[in-house]
Amino acid sequence: METIRYLKQTFPFFFIIVTCTFFLCTSMLSFVLACAAAALLWLSYTLIRTRRAAKVEPTRAAEKHAKTQEITPLEGLDWENEEPKQLRPFKPTYHITMALRADTPQELITIDRDYRSRVLLRRSLLAQHPSTVHGCTAPGAAAVRELYTHLLTTHLPARYPTIFQLVGSGSLLHNAATGATHPTTPPDDDSGGAEAALRVLGETVEEDLFLLRETPRGHESTAFVCCFPAGFDPSEKLGRLLSEIHAPVPGYDKIGASMERFFGKLEVGKSVKRMNWTVQTHDQLFNCKANHDLAGQDSSTPDQNVDISQTFVRIELQTLTRLPQTRAILFSFKTYMYPVQQIKSEGGGPAFADAVEGLATGNAPGMRTYKGSVRWGKAVCEYLRS
Repeated sequence: METIRYLKQTFPFFFIIVTCTFFLCTSMLSFVLACAAAALLWLSYTLIRTRRAAKVEPTRAAEKHAKTQEITPLEGLDWENEEPKQLRPFKPTYHITMALRADTPQELITIDRDYRSRVLLRRSLLAQHPSTVHGCTAPGAAAVRELYTHLLTTHLPARYPTIFQLVGSGSLLHNAATGATHPTTPPDDDSGGAEAALRVLGETVEEDLFLLRETPRGHESTAFVCCFPAGFDPSEKLGRLLSEIHAPVPGYDKIGASMERFFGKLEVGKSVKRMNWTVQTHDQLFNCKANHDLAGQDSSTPDQNVDISQTFVRIELQTLTRLPQTRAILFSFKTYMYPVQQIKSEGGGPAFADAVEGLATGNAPGMRTYKGSVRWGKAVCEYLRS
């Protein structure tokens, strides 16, 4: 319909030019040249209209996305006394499934009493291990800019107005919890801007962030900032496909195709979440080979003696979100750590012991080895049932 309306508006202009030229020109050559000039004007005008429409389209997409983003401000949040979520996703038999549940976009970022200490730790890790904890490929730069802009200009100041305030006519975001102030416009890409933007995100939110794009071979990791890896080197995931990233996961072949299809169909504004858990026998959030504090740990000997006071349940609350402009997938997760002693004191010891032993009895029995239960499982279960 837009094309029809445009032709109706434009054709009289073209007709008038041609008619006037016919009566004023004294030769057929002049008439032909005049027609060509009129056609050129018409074509130029059409191209200008098309280009303007193309430039406006992303803005309209963003406006439509913003209308669907019903972000409720947490005006009275006393974040310094806010208890972390208490997650207990334990089942007696472990089956590898996607186990997705609907989520709302406003829940993308969560803040509790651990926020300040954790983002300051993240800042330190970004300085000490830059190449391990963040990175970006060329195809991921646009998605990094989009995520940066959304979080700093819209999500954070709208959701957490007592912590994040826009200042300088909206050109800066001030973080009252840490005292940091950052530009709301992403850094210039010509000077490593995407990685600079990731560093800002890494010390502003506690969630770890991975961006993926769809390719003919599957979804590919294009950018990340991950300061709290659970036993893996996040830099090794950059530029790799989902199937390659999850190749070591026992039973992944059972859900790999479904994951690819789901990622491809995920809609803007239809976020989902899931949980993943393991146990670790130390209190380190930065759990990967780059952490030299863990160098002396033996990861191969079964049935090790375990210091229960230093044993924690580590749970990731993971989310999947579609960005509206670049159509990139954002995989994010927040890490929660609970002392095993706390689980027992709550009365959940026997149920959690069943879940630990259930790693070997489901549809992916290799999970017992993959999650390290061969090392700590016996000691932890004995404690939980004592």
